[in-house]
Amino acid sequence: METSGPNSYQLLVQSILDYAIFMVDPQGRIRSWNAGAEQIHGYRGADIVGRAFALLHTEEERAGGRPELILHMVAAHGRFQEEAERLRRDGSRFWAHVVCDAVRDEHGHLLGFAMVTRDITERRMTEQRLREVERRFRLFVDGVTDCAICMLDASGIVTDWNTGAERIKGYTAAEIIGHSLTQFFVNPLVAQTAMTVASENGRYDVVDWQVRKDGSRFMAEIAIDAIRDNDGQLLGFAKITRDITARVEAEQHLEDTRAQLFQSQKIEALGQLTGGMAHDFNNLLQGIIGSLEVVEMRLAAGRQDVERFLGNALDSAKRAATLTHRLLAFARRQPLAPKSVVLNDLVAQIAELLPATLGERIELKLDLAPALMPVLCDPNLLESAILNLAINARDAMPEGGQLTIRTGSVPPGEGPLRRPHSLRDAPTLLLQVSDNGVGMTPEVRARAFDPFFTTKPKGRGTGLGLSMIHGFVTQSRGAIELESEPGHGTTVSIYLPSGERRSVRALDDRGAGTRWEPAAGETILLVEDEDVVRDLIAGKLRDLRYRVLEARDGHAGLAIIESTERIDLVVSDIGLPGLTGMHMVEIGRRRRPDMKVLFVTGYAETMPEDWTLDANTDLLTKPFEFDALVQRMRALLPGPLKQASSP
Repeated sequence: METSGPNSYQLLVQSILDYAIFMVDPQGRIRSWNAGAEQIHGYRGADIVGRAFALLHTEEERAGGRPELILHMVAAHGRFQEEAERLRRDGSRFWAHVVCDAVRDEHGHLLGFAMVTRDITERRMTEQRLREVERRFRLFVDGVTDCAICMLDASGIVTDWNTGAERIKGYTAAEIIGHSLTQFFVNPLVAQTAMTVASENGRYDVVDWQVRKDGSRFMAEIAIDAIRDNDGQLLGFAKITRDITARVEAEQHLEDTRAQLFQSQKIEALGQLTGGMAHDFNNLLQGIIGSLEVVEMRLAAGRQDVERFLGNALDSAKRAATLTHRLLAFARRQPLAPKSVVLNDLVAQIAELLPATLGERIELKLDLAPALMPVLCDPNLLESAILNLAINARDAMPEGGQLTIRTGSVPPGEGPLRRPHSLRDAPTLLLQVSDNGVGMTPEVRARAFDPFFTTKPKGRGTGLGLSMIHGFVTQSRGAIELESEPGHGTTVSIYLPSGERRSVRALDDRGAGTRWEPAAGETILLVEDEDVVRDLIAGKLRDLRYRVLEARDGHAGLAIIESTERIDLVVSDIGLPGLTGMHMVEIGRRRRPDMKVLFVTGYAETMPEDWTLDANTDLLTKPFEFDALVQRMRALLPGPLKQASSP
């Protein structure tokens, strides 16, 4: 066993190929040489044993006495290691990790030195490449001056800081490394949220205010990425900050400029609207005033032939009322009475009347999709819109052509890009009117919905048609689109929300001059704040032998409703001072739940957005003819309708 130990040791040493293992005597001569030494240095044992180990060092080290110094240090301290260049037999150099230990006997006498060398050239080259990559990356990061780039540890402490961060935030790396991320944020909770979200989702993006070293603030675009090792362990965060203050200010300046342009356009449109209104109303007022002056002069002269002039005044007043309704439609302030409308039925009914309006040279084609859901809108105003579009199409086809009216259903999420909320998540109904007429230029198309803008000859149109339709559709929570090119016709697409609401009753037109005799003892509560209007309505109702209770505001009306007075019907304005007509009725119905109410109004601003009719409620738009008022009253009051002559 004693003799086998050294042999086994020698076999072990000789079998090692990754390490050069050899012995050196106290004079520095090589005394043993293993296979690994032969492979790494290139010398065979027979060629190197007995020679100075200094042959393995570079010329520079030999000239400087480095080999002798190493042996001296090992003899003095017992061990030495370094990473340095060594030589192969062919003169090439490689990087080596060298360990040298002193070998002594049991009495401490130096016997020699044990040398172990490992070739680490590949590792050194890898490290050098990594250092170069790091150097280049550092140059890149420091070269980025438009972005603040910093590294954070897992707790949000700054560990690295680039030149851009110093430029943007004002801190040098020495001033900020080791400090918390939170000091850059106006709201520290945002910083904590950013790190929490980034650690959970990998990244967090936010636009928020940041603070510079001098305390000034700037708007920043911030991205925080979580950095993890191969095992998923969180190492820290990379934070990139970009100062977007100038961009935000530029966008705000652009927005302000757009707002100023929009305001300028509004003023221009308002001037056009005011001019058009003044022109049309002055003509109508001239007809009313002139006719009444003639009536006054003839009556003063004892003449009774004034019926024609009274008719002219009344006709002009009705035309003024129509113009007012069109203006309210454009302004989206007309009172609506929305109902469930079967679109195909409405189109079919109006199509029976259109040929007479269109003339023989216009071919009318209907393309109606089957089984459509009801559409929710005011049917009278929708009929008016279709008629207006048909007339526009007729005028755009002076040599004749084809007018097509289509209906269809649009799935949720489709349809107009700028659709309101009511069209986004529910089925939408489409009404489309197309012609193959002259079409519009881009300039005309851009102004098609402007009030009083028209391309028709003087006296052929007011320029309120399309603006009125646009207002009606928008007020109905729908959308409208116009497509047109010169020579390729025009298509107007109206999108309306589908919906089911109870249709109260058919408000059919009755013959002119009809009067309705009330049942005996019927009591009407009339609530109207305009004294002249209240006096006129109350007087006329009393002429028809109604019992009339008068109130000039909502509070007075509510006091009567809450009294013991018999009330068969309430006729109330909606826009009352203090307590509105709607609110008055809402409170009053707590005492009289079945109370019949006829609201009158001329302005939709006083009406709730989601208001609708029910079996005990109706709506009449001002100005109205007295016959229409009585007709609506009789439709709400119980009992048979009885025709009678005028009082």
